[in-house]
Amino acid sequence: MSDPHDLFRKATLATQRALSGQQDIPLTPALASLERAALTPEEIAYIRGATDAAALQQRHHDPAKRVTLADAQTQIITDGMEQARCEIYGSRHMAGVRANINNHLARRLYALNSARMMERADMPAPLALELLTREALSGQTLPEEITGPALAEWRQALGPKARAALETLALVQDDQSRFHQATQHFVKTFTLEETGQSDEEEPESSSSRNQNQSEDSEAGESASPDPQGEEEEEGSSDDEHSILNDEAEDSTSSGEDPASDEIEALLAEGENGFEQPAGPSETREDEPPCPITGLGGYHAYTQEFDEEIHAHELCDPTELDRLRERLDEQLQQTQGFVSRLAHRLQRKLLAQQQRRWHFDQEDGILDAARLPRIISNPSLPLSYKQEGKADFRDTVVTLLIDNSGSMRGRPITTAAICGDILARTLERCGIKVEVLGFTTRAWKGGQSRVKWSEDGRPKEPGRLNDLRHIIYKSADTPWRRARRNIGLMLREGLLKENIDGEALLWAWKRLKHRPEHRRILMVISDGAPVDDSTSSANGPEYLDLHLHRVIHQLENDHAGELLAIGIGHDVTRYYANSVTISSAEDLGDTMVAQLTALFAPPSGKTKRRG
Repeated sequence: MSDPHDLFRKATLATQRALSGQQDIPLTPALASLERAALTPEEIAYIRGATDAAALQQRHHDPAKRVTLADAQTQIITDGMEQARCEIYGSRHMAGVRANINNHLARRLYALNSARMMERADMPAPLALELLTREALSGQTLPEEITGPALAEWRQALGPKARAALETLALVQDDQSRFHQATQHFVKTFTLEETGQSDEEEPESSSSRNQNQSEDSEAGESASPDPQGEEEEEGSSDDEHSILNDEAEDSTSSGEDPASDEIEALLAEGENGFEQPAGPSETREDEPPCPITGLGGYHAYTQEFDEEIHAHELCDPTELDRLRERLDEQLQQTQGFVSRLAHRLQRKLLAQQQRRWHFDQEDGILDAARLPRIISNPSLPLSYKQEGKADFRDTVVTLLIDNSGSMRGRPITTAAICGDILARTLERCGIKVEVLGFTTRAWKGGQSRVKWSEDGRPKEPGRLNDLRHIIYKSADTPWRRARRNIGLMLREGLLKENIDGEALLWAWKRLKHRPEHRRILMVISDGAPVDDSTSSANGPEYLDLHLHRVIHQLENDHAGELLAIGIGHDVTRYYANSVTISSAEDLGDTMVAQLTALFAPPSGKTKRRG
């Protein structure tokens, strides 16, 4: 019979090889120190977490790209943030590995007695910045019961620019070099805010200080025979608040990394997005005069040919009726399946509306359940109850459906069916629903590309296609009046290319102007933005990077909630709150499950809405 310890060691090593993608790997200290005593569940969880953390570091960290810094404290900070990147980014699609990582982190914090760290001074800077990095990359706040109140004080100490730079780390977590530069920028910004200085009042670099010393020496003071040695001595006498000033300044200004300019632009955009969390329709003075697309240099060559149009304007009533009949035929085939899901959602919503009570009130409806208590003791006052208002009564939901060519066939049919049934179901429960779609007017550029060609094809023209944003059902339109419009999604020739970033801004702008207290935007898509004309003229990552920036801005805008469902393609690398399904048949179940979770009674901390 095999030894259980040997089996566990072999299984753990096999898992480490699979996660790291390497065959020749050393034993982790936790696994190497495995004793022959009986394995407790806590010890198993700790070893698995430590092994998974090491494997993800081996897979996603390139030692050749590691930058060695002169200051030991700075090196500890950057290494800790890099380890956090490897663990969070590497476990984003693996729930089991993520759970092991979280258990290992909790065990490590328990060993450090972090729960008893009450003040900011109690928590070392390297640990605090690592934990803040984990929160920024994962989009989730670590529970205070394991971090202690000290981390909350560190979090509150972040100024607007440092907070924006920290959030920007999530945008570049897939690239080690860019992440390192973003790390340097964040720590530098945080240090400047700590010392009460602005970017214009940056402390002198070591070279500037040495130049001043040299001038003083020439004025009559004794000069050092070794200027280089004097520079090193001066550089080592920084106070404890200047953690990374010199290294960060050198790293961001040296220009050694070819991605430096791109990172700086991305970080600058992140700062501006945090300092100006107004509606996405507003533009900054340093951006092109484009009312929709003013984000990080992204722009449209022209908006002259874009259109926002109601569905019934795209075809005549006869064709619209024919498309609706076609959709109804598809509905009959899935009526039982999707309708059951819709009824399940409706029952849960109505149950919350009808059965939420507040007890022990001074007035209201007499609480019959408390009468025996009063009979046994007549001195007790009568007890009343009042029906509470459901949180979702003052709610609007926007369904933004990708109308690109890749959605043709079963995906767009299922999206139309689910949008139709959910709009009807939510309307019965008093929730207003808006159904929108986005595509382009032409393949591979339309009149915008023609205009660009006539103008001599200038470089970096921006978006080169004509947008088509379709309103299938506005929030204030009853479903019975808009039901014909949903069938338009099945029209041949409608589905073309998709520019997701601008569609999100358009839908979000409409949502922000709604008077409802709670606003929810659900995006249904099957992949990344695609427009051949724009990508060929601006680079393959132009639309993709803009979508990242838009999502980052919207997820930090407290005006609403953003979630996404990906059909057959992974959208979790874009959206923090998202789910990916393998086929269109799972769309109905997933949409209902996501909405049910959103409307479930709150069990903890709830994000405040503006």
